[in-house]
Amino acid sequence: MTSHDDRLKDEQRTAPSSPSSETRKTTTVSLRAPSFAHVSQLADLIAEARRYPQGVSRADLCETLTLGRNAVDRRLKTAVELGLLAPAGRGVSTGGRAPEMWRFNPRAATILAFSVAYRSATVALMDLGGAIIDRISWAEGILSDPQQVTDHAVEHLMALRGRHPELPPAWGLGACIPAPVDFRDGTLIPPATARAGGAADTLAWTGFPLRQQLSRRLDLPVWLDDEVNVMALAAAKRIGAPPDLLYVRLSLGLGMGIVSGGQVHRGAAAASGEIAHIQMAGAGGRACRCGRRGCLETTLSGGAMEDAAVTPQALKRSPYLRRLDESEGVRCEHVFRGAAEGDPVCVRLLTEAADRLSVVLAVLTTTYNPGEVVLGGGVAQAGEFFSRAVGQALRRRVLPATSERLRVRMGGADDTLSGACRMVTDALLSAHVMHVWMPHGSPVGVQEVVTHRRQDA
Repeated sequence: MTSHDDRLKDEQRTAPSSPSSETRKTTTVSLRAPSFAHVSQLADLIAEARRYPQGVSRADLCETLTLGRNAVDRRLKTAVELGLLAPAGRGVSTGGRAPEMWRFNPRAATILAFSVAYRSATVALMDLGGAIIDRISWAEGILSDPQQVTDHAVEHLMALRGRHPELPPAWGLGACIPAPVDFRDGTLIPPATARAGGAADTLAWTGFPLRQQLSRRLDLPVWLDDEVNVMALAAAKRIGAPPDLLYVRLSLGLGMGIVSGGQVHRGAAAASGEIAHIQMAGAGGRACRCGRRGCLETTLSGGAMEDAAVTPQALKRSPYLRRLDESEGVRCEHVFRGAAEGDPVCVRLLTEAADRLSVVLAVLTTTYNPGEVVLGGGVAQAGEFFSRAVGQALRRRVLPATSERLRVRMGGADDTLSGACRMVTDALLSAHVMHVWMPHGSPVGVQEVVTHRRQDA
């Protein structure tokens, strides 16, 4: 069937041509309200182009999307008019004329990202492909007052936009925080045991309208998720990533993100991956921030390593830690870096952490059988030492059938920013959201997008 949009007079059957960059900056695309079927096909076409940075041919698009040549040409024309696709030259000939190629244009717009860690925060200006253009970091995090952190974030985000007036406007903001988030509406939820007196670090943020404040003060659509979920999303969208993976974040705290079929799995109560609060035998009954005792995080976390690194025995054996303890104090980041540099106490602490983590991962990988386990967060500063230690300990505990296709690797230092950017770009280029903003040419200033309540719609 042919939709109303396919019969518009301005649509041509010839291949689309790309307007110049100057024209794109000064011309606002004016489109009639397209049918949802048209937008859905357009979103699928753009998603396919995003999968192939080197470009994709019309013939490949026709085959993948099961659309005719004319229909693909019309969707290509619309994507080029929106600035989201651009010609990529010609591909390799298979006997006839070399095919024209089309590439996703990450410079069509910018995305803002805001990452709150435990003791620090970072904002960044990025392109649609996740490349960082500019960033600002400062020493406040989830252990600080939420209003103060938010005020400073808004100031820095506005400064980033002001420093690059030559770039296209921001289409949205992606934010993440190391706390449970109800992804349906982006609200921060308390741990189930908060009433027991624990989780003092996150209770100050529980109920704080972070997403609403950011959206209102910046006049941008905002998506917010748990930090480890956006890190898992960054890992899942990496070229060559398997469709099923686990992402373990080891920083001051411990968390895990689950990717199934290429999508982040959040669970029924946004509580998937809460391995930090599994009660473990032999944990010593130490008090956990969740209000209970004996949780995994009490022995396997950056906080636990900080406690172990300042014991008299550790300081006696490590001049590196002793100097830090006498000056600025020992933090988990110092332990991670010390292991990478070969400090014997730091190496021992990371090796013990790898062994404890492998006990839990043995159960999870045997049950889930992922293609990859990614280790990130502050522990990324330990480098390949930690991934090798975890991989060796894990393979000792599982059958060859589980481990033979399992890769254990370190994540990237900017996985939070990359994942936050990807979360926003995926949402803005989804069919449901594009259907709202396409008649306006872009999401900029479209209040229905800015004020949307549901993140998962």
